[in-house]
Amino acid sequence: MTKARFWNVWWTLTVISAALTVGIALLEALGVLRDLGIVLSIVGLLVTMIFGLAASTRSSLSEFRGDVVPRLDGMEARLDRIIELLDERLPRPAA
Repeated sequence: MTKARFWNVWWTLTVISAALTVGIALLEALGVLRDLGIVLSIVGLLVTMIFGLAASTRSSLSEFRGDVVPRLDGMEARLDRIIELLDERLPRPAA
């Protein structure tokens, strides 16, 4: 069984956009960007949130595929075996 990877490209984009947003906010605080800094900071926050949601969803799905799906496959084999046993042992309906 392979171990699920929690880091993906979306986490990288989240960190990059957060760092850029902090940089823009600092430039705004210093008065370099003036009103454009406020707009860019808001856009940066929105982009960071969107990337963060995509990253966490991707990580959750990879964990689901890496951990839960193999267990479900094992359960399917057990259920098939139970069906076979029931089919062998239960009487057939009269036709």
